[in-house]
Amino acid sequence: MDLDKIYIIIGKRIKNFRKKLGYSQKTLAERVGVAYTYIGQIERGEKNASFHSLLKIANALEMPLEILLENIILNDEEVETVSFECYELIDALPLKEQKIMLNLIKEIIEYGEVSK
Repeated sequence: MDLDKIYIIIGKRIKNFRKKLGYSQKTLAERVGVAYTYIGQIERGEKNASFHSLLKIANALEMPLEILLENIILNDEEVETVSFECYELIDALPLKEQKIMLNLIKEIIEYGEVSK
């Protein structure tokens, strides 16, 4: 996986977690101690944040750094799995819609097992 793709994935995750907490870019930037424009650049994958900056961002988002970097390996192997992509899509939804999606997935799986 090339580095540009990694920066974009990390940026999207930061944006999703920030929005989930109801933080603006400015609020997150204040909690991290950086300019809000820098947060925007990281979220769009335009800037590559240092490890120290990522740690500060994760702390400001009240999440372990491991979650932010989960399933990202710095080599040519494709690590993004279908299940993780599903997780990211569902995680970006409001809680009520997340519950609806979970129930829908359970029903689809149950139906698939019954129809075998």
